[in-house]
Amino acid sequence: MSATWLILLLLAYLLGSVSFAVVLSRWGKLPDPRQFGSGNPGASNMLRLGGRPLAIGTLLGDAGKGALAVALGTWLGLSSLQQGWLALAVIVGHMLPLFHQFRGGKGVATAAGALLVLAWPLGLLCALLWAVIFAWQRMASLASMFTCLALLPLTLWLYPVLLPPISLLVALILLRHRLNLGRLLTGNEPRFRR
Repeated sequence: MSATWLILLLLAYLLGSVSFAVVLSRWGKLPDPRQFGSGNPGASNMLRLGGRPLAIGTLLGDAGKGALAVALGTWLGLSSLQQGWLALAVIVGHMLPLFHQFRGGKGVATAAGALLVLAWPLGLLCALLWAVIFAWQRMASLASMFTCLALLPLTLWLYPVLLPPISLLVALILLRHRLNLGRLLTGNEPRFRR
């Protein structure tokens, strides 16, 4: 493993470590999203905390850093598999951010942004699937977990070379949703109002 490759992975991790929910809540003089609502620094919790503009800003920022990390790999001529590992590194940065006491988000928006650059048909299919499930049940966590589970067979079908980093990505996102799964099983997971 070359020093250059390690530096790229570290840069992707550091890029992921910028939590847009935390940054935007500070900018808007709002409470820390990790101590409000669900405690998750993501777009859904920012919708509760700061309304639609800050939620959209968080979503675009989190997705954008995932896309940027993979685009850097594309620009440098890295293989698809190497770009997949960069995607995983930026998502790990989002989940365990160095700049925010390792208390990060669940990685869904960052993964979406990374996938749309890494393998856009796969990313588009996942985005559509997420949107359909969310429109049906009005639960972001359910849409995210279901889409993650579908991502594995879709990757095997469309981009089998990406299966190693995608498998780890799916495992990490599902692990971050373990509390949501518990609430879903007991019927206590909140829905977004129509």
